[in-house]
Amino acid sequence: MKILIVEDNPKLRENIFKFLKISGFIAETSSNWLQALEKTIWNNYDIIILDINMPFSNWKEFTKRFRNSWKNTPIIALTSNSMLDDKLEMFNLWVDDYMTKPFELKELLARINSLLKRKQTIIEERIIIKNIEIHISKHKVFINWNEIELWNKEYLIIEFLATNKWYPKNKTQILEAVWWELEENLELSSTTLEAHISTIRKKISKDFIKTIKWVWYIIE
Repeated sequence: MKILIVEDNPKLRENIFKFLKISGFIAETSSNWLQALEKTIWNNYDIIILDINMPFSNWKEFTKRFRNSWKNTPIIALTSNSMLDDKLEMFNLWVDDYMTKPFELKELLARINSLLKRKQTIIEERIIIKNIEIHISKHKVFINWNEIELWNKEYLIIEFLATNKWYPKNKTQILEAVWWELEENLELSSTTLEAHISTIRKKISKDFIKTIKWVWYIIE
């Protein structure tokens, strides 16, 4: 397993690097996002650990460019900001998990293993439903070969229902599957889910996700 550490603090970068090597990972480092982006062009990584508070750095630009390159490598954001709005923005820009500094390296390892486990559970590369094509590994949805622009959570709802197609899922199951990382920090409500599903229907089709008895959703 190969991990890229993007961190400008040399001491923290070195500590993470040594810890991951001891834990059995191959680790590489970058001190800025441009260098990191270049590395991702020539290398495939299983996890990227990204400090989003580096000076003179644009982590949003890195994340957008990286995801636009059709790579679905999980990203763990390191942040010194504990504000909920900033965390929500991270997930909307395709960050998979976050850790607020300071943190324990053992917890970082647990987060890495959790993301790797989730990544390995993907069974299908693509799911095709009529004229809609869902690229699981790329986190992209196409209608008649035209890509549909989706926010992170919108895509994850589609992926969860599509990988469980023909099996209805209730609101609680979807919320736990899609918003799992905020479960302890965010009071999840069905209104949040309904708003996202409404947007998905507008972008794709009103019949794409069907409602059963108000609390169950299904993709057939």
